[in-house]
Amino acid sequence: MTSILAVVVWSCQIYAAKIFFVSAYRKTTRFQRVTDEFRRWGYPVPEKIAFFLIVIWIHGALYLLIPSFSGLAALALLPFMLVAFATLLVHGEFRRLREPAVPIALLSIVAYIRLDPAMLKTWLDGAGWPL
Repeated sequence: MTSILAVVVWSCQIYAAKIFFVSAYRKTTRFQRVTDEFRRWGYPVPEKIAFFLIVIWIHGALYLLIPSFSGLAALALLPFMLVAFATLLVHGEFRRLREPAVPIALLSIVAYIRLDPAMLKTWLDGAGWPL
């Protein structure tokens, strides 16, 4: 990996991790507001979903900072951000679309650069999962 590419991917990893840490912190400090939003959007058990997302955000942010796991962390976080984007789109909250769009872009870059298909296949085969 060239030094420029390394700087780009590390910048994306660090910025994405910061976004997820800050988001987890805000979800904990504004828990009632977050659960009210989930309820308004029609999600079942909003308290459990909010707690689950806090845990996922913290773990995802930590794993984004570990190069050997950052690609998998990005790949794991992407579906959550795509659902967030779709939720805002469906409910007409167009001004907030940037909130999930930025992490989607960052996570896509990290996943593309950090995930080597051969390494992923080896890792999945070692874990006993067929690819």
